[in-house]
Amino acid sequence: MKTYTLPINGIEYACAEAGEGPLVLFMHGTFGGKQLLYPQVECLSRFCRCVAFDWPGHGDSGYKAGGWTVNDLISAVPAIIEALGEKSAFLCGVSQGGAVSMRVAIAYPDKVRGLVNMCAGPGGPPSQAATPLDNFAAVLAEEPDETKRRKATEEFVTRIFHDPGFAARAPHRAEMEIKLILGHPRESAKFLPGVPKSYVLLTSEQLASISCPTLIIWAEYENRPGLGAELASLIPDCALVIIKDAGHHVNLDQPEATSRAIEEFVRRHI
Repeated sequence: MKTYTLPINGIEYACAEAGEGPLVLFMHGTFGGKQLLYPQVECLSRFCRCVAFDWPGHGDSGYKAGGWTVNDLISAVPAIIEALGEKSAFLCGVSQGGAVSMRVAIAYPDKVRGLVNMCAGPGGPPSQAATPLDNFAAVLAEEPDETKRRKATEEFVTRIFHDPGFAARAPHRAEMEIKLILGHPRESAKFLPGVPKSYVLLTSEQLASISCPTLIIWAEYENRPGLGAELASLIPDCALVIIKDAGHHVNLDQPEATSRAIEEFVRRHI
């Protein structure tokens, strides 16, 4: 897998790429990173050109001083496709990545060959979820005690991102995610919740306008259990897959099942 940066709209995006063929972009969620999608990159790179990247303020990507919104990310995706020398791509996103992907499919339909949305709803976090996001971001940015910072990360990740058995079932993946989150720049951490809080709720008419083939991947332990089926009913050419024993970060909880579902979808539409 090769790594490099792409200058997009004044921001350096850190990318990892493998494989040849139709372009597939993999996009992580808030507080995540491109490494969380490497199992899917490895699977699909057998027949596709796969690129995963860090969103602004995450990992090795740059960011705007003062923060950024979902609209910055929506405009970045078609620019990334063009910078990679392609006309269109399959978009595969988990959480924030899925939310951005849906909006790109609506705003730039000619750029999207297919859409895979993993556990992303049509709107922003409810008020009861927004406060924990802000509180956790503040810990990442400001807590001087690394032991307390790690403990807060472990508690947040366990409560928000995963099924009940994840840490015991996959300790190496759990540790990798924690280290990745703790490695985000302190200076950018406080801005990370700003993107999901900037979402404008997608209407049923907007969802119905998505014209590309779409796959909704939903998790058994997603805290909005019926929302995946609701989304699938509103998007015209849409299939739904429920992944058992998985939470919000479905691709990390069950990488093989998630990769298999994405592979079947992409092979069907290339």
